Amino acid sequence: MTDNLLQDLLRQRGDSGRFDPKEALPTRKAEAWKYTDLKRLDKFGWSVWLAEDSHGVTAIPDAALKIEGAINIVLVNGFLDRDLSALDHLPMGLSLEAGPASEAYGDGFTDRLSDALTQEELTLRVDAGKVIEAPIHIHHITWGADADAAIAHAARVTITLDKGAEATVVESHVTASGNGFTVPSLGVSLGENSRLGLYSALMEKAGSSQIGLADIGVSKGAVLDSFILSIGKGLARREVRLTMAGERGEAALSGAYFGTGDALIDTTTFVTHVAENATSRQFFRGVLDDRSRGVFQGKVLVREGAQGTDGQQQHKALLLSGQAEVDAKPELEIYADDVQCAHGATVGALDEDQLFYLRARGIPEAQARALLTQSFLIEAVEHIARPAIRDVFRDALAHRLEGDLV
Repeated sequence: MTDNLLQDLLRQRGDSGRFDPKEALPTRKAEAWKYTDLKRLDKFGWSVWLAEDSHGVTAIPDAALKIEGAINIVLVNGFLDRDLSALDHLPMGLSLEAGPASEAYGDGFTDRLSDALTQEELTLRVDAGKVIEAPIHIHHITWGADADAAIAHAARVTITLDKGAEATVVESHVTASGNGFTVPSLGVSLGENSRLGLYSALMEKAGSSQIGLADIGVSKGAVLDSFILSIGKGLARREVRLTMAGERGEAALSGAYFGTGDALIDTTTFVTHVAENATSRQFFRGVLDDRSRGVFQGKVLVREGAQGTDGQQQHKALLLSGQAEVDAKPELEIYADDVQCAHGATVGALDEDQLFYLRARGIPEAQARALLTQSFLIEAVEHIARPAIRDVFRDALAHRLEGDLV
């Protein structure tokens, strides 16, 4: 039963962290979890991966995202694997350490779950004024001893860019064997006038589930470009908390998701504008097929005194099946009077005229549907500011859609 799942995980971990001994997983009665049912986690009897356990991963899986020239950092079941990671020749100005996990960033359920399950924290820092040219690719790999293994683990990554620093970080998640329930948390601090490209790819199988969190702070004049790609048949929830803490800071949060089977893909964002003249952009596209469900909860909060704020939010979704469903809940909460803020959310189906046009030219229906679906999702991918990373994500999306739709 779901009510007992949390306590079972905490018992295995041996540390309840900030949980009340009687607390259970949130239900849909909680506003933040209204559209996301965690009962599906009951399907497996999860085993918490512990520091003393050993894995059988000898190479980065073929299914993992591939980025030419990247600095590969590999975490297996939440722990840094030094043999698989490129640690010997890190560029000047980039430091990396793995050590005991610090406390998470807030008091929400996901923060506390992360605290309870995380055993090791990976810390990345880019020194002031340094530009790291090569992308830093963090591979999150889940490994179980056999196909029926059900592994629960958490990983925490902290990224700090000092004043004027620049870097590109990609996180990708893949299951090498077994089934995974993962709780990744990411803390990001952008110093004054720093620039970060932050990109995430989650392409998991049906037996895997993820509840993830990113907590990001943007200082004066700093620029964030972020993208989340979620494709799969399982549960994937990503919470993004973004604080525009410095004047003239800029942040772009974009993403694309594609659900098939019984997938439940939940993107929940909370953008808080504290400083004057900061800009935030949210642009998300989603496609749901079969019995899958999509959720987009996006809130923009403009604090008193955050004059000159420009906060825009857009979410569009396509339903390819009569059984697919999407719930969108965009929100604006504004306490300043000199702002430009807007939000929009639409849900529709494939354009029948476009589908007819392609079929009339000899393109089979399945291929025509795949082309239109890909075109719709690529609109979000095009928002990735770094061309090389944009190409990687575009190719990954096209390859996965070809396998699922054609």
